[in-house]
Parts: sequence; structure tokens; C-alpha cells
Amino acid sequence: MSVGGSSGGAARRGRLPEVSPRVFRRLAVASLVAVCLIVVSGAAVRLTGSGLGCPDWPTCYRAQVTPQLSLHPLVEFSNRMVTVVLVVLLVVTVLAALRRRPFRADLTWLSVGLLGGVLVQAVIGAFAVYTKLNPYVVQLHFLASIVLVAVAVVLVHRADRDYRAGSATRLVPRPVVFGGRAVVARLGVVLVAGTFTTGTGPHAGNATGQLVARRIPVPLRDMAELHSSLALLLVGTAMGLAVALHAIDVPERVQRGVRILCGVLVAQAAVGYTQYFTHLPAALVEVHVLGATVLAVGAMQFHLSLTDHPREQLAPTGPVERPKALEPQKVEVAG
Repeated sequence: MSVGGSSGGAARRGRLPEVSPRVFRRLAVASLVAVCLIVVSGAAVRLTGSGLGCPDWPTCYRAQVTPQLSLHPLVEFSNRMVTVVLVVLLVVTVLAALRRRPFRADLTWLSVGLLGGVLVQAVIGAFAVYTKLNPYVVQLHFLASIVLVAVAVVLVHRADRDYRAGSATRLVPRPVVFGGRAVVARLGVVLVAGTFTTGTGPHAGNATGQLVARRIPVPLRDMAELHSSLALLLVGTAMGLAVALHAIDVPERVQRGVRILCGVLVAQAAVGYTQYFTHLPAALVEVHVLGATVLAVGAMQFHLSLTDHPREQLAPTGPVERPKALEPQKVEVAG
């Protein structure tokens, strides 16, 4: 019996600990922050001209992993290290999803998809290096990052909510739900147009003295006008939804969400016009990329907020109180 007990104890010690929904949600939030950081740091690589700072991949140079102590190699290598940290974090998140109690298959698949997407995105980054910053590959690299942001938002939203069949409650009329989907879809079109605009602009990602990176053979002004027109259409769609949601009886949090979304859209449009008329200063373009990331998060959160899923009801984890045993009573017998 002692041998069996020892082996059972060793097996229990060898297993990963169980993860509570609260801990898993914290990991999901950390993953979302890290994915957003990789978008912003990737833009910094391009805007500082550090895209070819490490001419090889995954090492910085063919026979050397670490970069030289100069600006462009350090910036490019730092972005790669952010990706490494993100991969480690997502591996932990996948393991946590497997050990989460109660277990949720949807959270596991989202975590695995997020990890796989980051690995695919890293490979696209390698192609960007080996194709000497081909603008179409750089576009795909950025858009893949935005898709990862959207998946991470869904993971955070689902992390502690009940997504069983029949648990959802629609908070707004069905046409408004379609309007929310239209906002997400039009934002995607605007982002694609924005990457084409970037591909025609001056920030190719290479530095002075390096091989001149290709540019998309379309005038910058034409692409900027198309991008701005699509952005204005997106702003109009969001504002139309805001008017509709304030004219009908919906929860305040939904109205607040659409107000915040409209505010971010207007601010992002103002940054976009300012950067164009000031000839695309790198710092302002970085702010614009950050705004695009925030918009991706906000649009997904707004769309998800139109349907309510209750918080996951968990079984009590504390000790169960047992009823006290009745004390024996003395019975006096007469006589």
C-alpha cells in the first residue's frame, strides 16, 4: 500500500496544476496585450528603417544569433525577442486552457489558434526579410497581426462567459447586429487600404545606404484618397449606429461602447489627415498604427457586446459545511 501511495503521489506531483477561470482570464488579457505590442513594435522596426537590420532569420546574421551594437540591428532583434516572449506566453496559455477547470474546448481551440497564428506570422516576417521588404509581404505581415489581435479579443471575451447553446441574449435589434458586423468588415477594408497606402509611401522599412526596397507602383496621393474615403464611410457607419442605439431602449453599456468607438474613429481620422499633410513623419505614423490596433480591439469588443453571455457559473470550491450531528439527549425515566 505504501508503494502504491508513493507512486500515486508522484503522479499527482508530475501533473500540471489545475487552473481557475480567473487565472486563465489573466493569461488571456496578457496575451492580448502582448499581441498588440508586437504590432506596435513591428511598426517601429519599419519606421526606423530597421527592417533589414538583421539580414538573416532566425539568427540576426548567418552565423551569429545576436545583433551588433548599432541602432537598426538592435531594433529589429528587439522585435524578434518580443515575438519569442509572446510565443512563450501563448504556450503557457495553451497549457492553462488544457488544465482549466471546468475545461472549455472553445478556449483551448482559440488558444491553439492564437499560438499557431503567431508562428505563421513569424514565418511571414522571415519572408519579408528574405524578399528584401517586398511591400506585399510586409502588408500580409501587418494584416496577420491584426487578425491575431481580433482572435485575442475573442479569447478574453469568452474567458469567463457562458457560451453554451441557448445561453446568449441579444441586447439590440437584429439590424443593429448586422450593423456591428458591417463596422468590423469595413474596418478590415480600411486596414487593407491603409497597408496599400503604406506600400506606396516613403517608409519602406530600409535605412539609408541599404538596398532600396520596392514600392507599390501606385501614386501615394491616389491611395491616400481611397483610404480616407473608405475611412469616412466607416466613421459614417459607426455614427449611424450610435444614433440608432441612442434612439431605442438598449443597455447603457452598449451606448457607451458605440460612443467610445466613434470617438476613437474620429481621433484616428484626425491623426491620418495630419500625418498626410505633414508629409508622414515617422512618429505620427507610429501613433496611427497604434490607433489602428486600438480600433481593431474596440470594434471587436463593440460587436461582441451586442449579445450578452452571462458570467460562467462555477461550482463552489471551498469546504462544504456538513450539518452538525445531533447531540444525544438524556431521557429521564420516571420511577
